[in-house]
Amino acid sequence: MQIEVGTQKSKIFTDNPKLLSALVSLYSFRVPGAEYSRNYRSHRWNGTKQFISNGGTFRTGLLPRILADLKKVDCEPEIIDKTKGMRLNDHHIEGFNLYDYQEEFIKKIRQEKRGVVKSPTGSGKTLIMAAAVQALRKPRRKMVILFNAKQLLTQTYEFFTEVCHFDSVGLCFGDGFIDGDIMLCTVQSIEHIIDSHVGQAKVLMVDECHEFCNGKLTLGALQSFPNADYRIGFTATPPSDDIGRHNLEGALGRVWEVVQTADLVDDGTLTKPIINRVKRVYRAGGADIDMDYQTAYQTYIVENEERNRKILDIVAEILTEQERPRILILTKSLAHGEWLMDNLQDCCRYIEGANSLGERYQAIDWFRNSPEGTVLIGTKILQTGVNIQEVTHLINARGMKSEIATLQALGRALRKHESKKQVYIYDFADEERYLKDHSKSRFSYYRKEGHEIRDYEKN
Repeated sequence: MQIEVGTQKSKIFTDNPKLLSALVSLYSFRVPGAEYSRNYRSHRWNGTKQFISNGGTFRTGLLPRILADLKKVDCEPEIIDKTKGMRLNDHHIEGFNLYDYQEEFIKKIRQEKRGVVKSPTGSGKTLIMAAAVQALRKPRRKMVILFNAKQLLTQTYEFFTEVCHFDSVGLCFGDGFIDGDIMLCTVQSIEHIIDSHVGQAKVLMVDECHEFCNGKLTLGALQSFPNADYRIGFTATPPSDDIGRHNLEGALGRVWEVVQTADLVDDGTLTKPIINRVKRVYRAGGADIDMDYQTAYQTYIVENEERNRKILDIVAEILTEQERPRILILTKSLAHGEWLMDNLQDCCRYIEGANSLGERYQAIDWFRNSPEGTVLIGTKILQTGVNIQEVTHLINARGMKSEIATLQALGRALRKHESKKQVYIYDFADEERYLKDHSKSRFSYYRKEGHEIRDYEKN
């Protein structure tokens, strides 16, 4: 067997059709909801997604997985590598000393050329990214770093230009455009760099790459850049589902995990979280049994006065007993955030997607610097990318099941700051249909990360 390795796609050549057929089957996964597809119902599609074609073609990032599976059956194919290496620089940046785990990530980037840096929130992902840029950049060498949000892009641009003093850094988002060899671009604006960078870039990096694993635009961007032999993703939460994980690894490479959140808490890099489980009494009386998920969520989370009053009570207790607390509340729906805002009033600010970047920064600045205790309510825009080290208490007012959303939200509170020695997390043990299972899932994610959970008791 031979495997010919290309930048984007590779191909298996073998005279053993049974082995190839077994690989095709192993790398085929059922698509959720396939049974509703017209093609499936008309028997034109079997409802699966193949990551190895019947002819043996696959996305190059899956090579480590495939080699590991072939080794299990004592098959070690000849590798014909048609990708190109590059001469690299020293990766150190003046004024910074990398932690051992950050050095390990850079070592993997140098040696393997492609992969996903699984770096816990608060572990210095932007510095790892900057060190990778330092190692890979050369005059006139095109590099692209993709983002899913303008705020993440502008924060990284400021760090690269003002702190690291990189030159020829460009940015592209909406109406904003600055040309540069190292181009920071939102995925929504990728059409503006097609001629200048997409075909020429030798390096592709993708921030929060778990957000790119599905969707026509985002996955298409992840799989583009035909000459980028170096392909690096960054995330704290890689997808765990088969299709999302294989989409990600196929485009970028295997996931590198060299440190866990609990390790960084133990060595003092992150703040120790205390997870408070806020118990609730089931009062639905069976009315939830025939509800769909949206109705149950609206009734027992958004409009649940008893649950919402508990949130207000927790906030009041914290503001009374703590000195200058910084309380972050996350909601899923706008209506939920607005209700909480109306009832918390003067000590509170609320930001959501409709706010301008300036309005968001103004609210965050007030949250950080007010001489009194403050409360900041936000939707998904506060889940990722916002660096507020001062958070002392996080209330997860949502009822979601997603592991990614749960751990990304937790990461908002774990960053070190001189004002806190530990951080308190409040999450609800909901009891109604759908919501009960979702609560159990969230607490299982906390346990898997090695965090302490205790039952909340009002003082």
